[in-house]
Amino acid sequence: MGADGGAATVTGDLMVLEGVAKDYDTGGGLVRALRDIDLNIAHGEFVAIVGTSGSGKSTLMNILGCLDRPTRGRYLLAGVEVGARPNDARAIVRNRLVGFIFQGFNLLPRTTALENVELPLQYRGVSARERRKRAEAALAAVGLQDRIDHTPNMLSGGQQQRVAIARALVTDPPLLLADEPTGNLDTRTSLEVLALLQRLNRDRGITIALVTHEHDIAACASRVITFRDGRMVSDVRQASPLDAAAALAALPPPQHFDAAKPDDGRVAVSPSRTRIPPAAYFTMLAGTLVGGLIGYMYGALIVGQPVPGAGAVAGFACEAAFSQAYARRKLGRALSWDERARLAIYYSLALLLAISAGLALAGSGATPRPLREAIEGRPLLGVALAFGLLAASSCARMLTLWLFARGRIPSKAH
Repeated sequence: MGADGGAATVTGDLMVLEGVAKDYDTGGGLVRALRDIDLNIAHGEFVAIVGTSGSGKSTLMNILGCLDRPTRGRYLLAGVEVGARPNDARAIVRNRLVGFIFQGFNLLPRTTALENVELPLQYRGVSARERRKRAEAALAAVGLQDRIDHTPNMLSGGQQQRVAIARALVTDPPLLLADEPTGNLDTRTSLEVLALLQRLNRDRGITIALVTHEHDIAACASRVITFRDGRMVSDVRQASPLDAAAALAALPPPQHFDAAKPDDGRVAVSPSRTRIPPAAYFTMLAGTLVGGLIGYMYGALIVGQPVPGAGAVAGFACEAAFSQAYARRKLGRALSWDERARLAIYYSLALLLAISAGLALAGSGATPRPLREAIEGRPLLGVALAFGLLAASSCARMLTLWLFARGRIPSKAH
């Protein structure tokens, strides 16, 4: 049966286990993780493997995924006996036939969604152009075609899991192994992931084996296999598995809340209009001061004379670096487009007002002579220059904030 209760295309058994057992020598005794498992899983099935901690389900998953081999018995994957093969041979089979989805996503943190999805193809030696084409197609299949340049900390938990699913799909494997894929997700996001898995099973005929300890998650599979103490205690085929997409549609619409307000009076807000912490502006000020100092030292110590614009360029770079580092540490993510624009404009305006107030208090002599002569008796020109300076500085700050947010200036850590 398909994941939605419809018939799936079955062309024989994809996985066959005959008398499979797995023992571990812990030094203090022998632990029998699996005991004489006989199991057949056909092409196109959606199977949930259920059990409590220590039941043997994770050990079975490792064997099915060619990460481990049985102590006794035979394991055939797509007609190939892989249970007794050495590590290198199992790695080749694993790379060709199996896609993995993990509970913790296992994404490279400072690498874009596109580059994360391309990674399995790099191991295969696929050309850069073909890698990009196939990775973009995989991300489109999971609905993330507009997030290809986002790093994991710019994505929600559900989006990160969808990137992980796209990475598993990019090699077109006949088998997906999902180890607690919804363990770190809320109810709505879990249903979104399960609906995607059901669609892949139904539309592409991909065989899915999902390990979970939650029976409501297993309800979305067409077959539920329960393990206890290393033994398979039940194998139930569900005529009408839960339709995750329908269950998702039945949930109330999502709301975004202002976490600063108490639970009994929370107000829905748009996530793009989150309040920028005041500390972010002080972080920008620290970047201005440090950048100005760097520009001064560059002119005084290296060039031997003042370098026009050096302090401004260094200041913009330090402001962007400091503010993005603050956001990633305190907010757990990079600044959004809206936040970067507001931060750049508000800070530029505050800095311009502060400089203007300082010049006014210091008297006309503090204003540079060319500027004083240009605007003397021309108040409209002075206002126009002020607005031009505000626009130019705001645009420069938004540009540098954008560069640092995309990781163009910092080196990537792989």
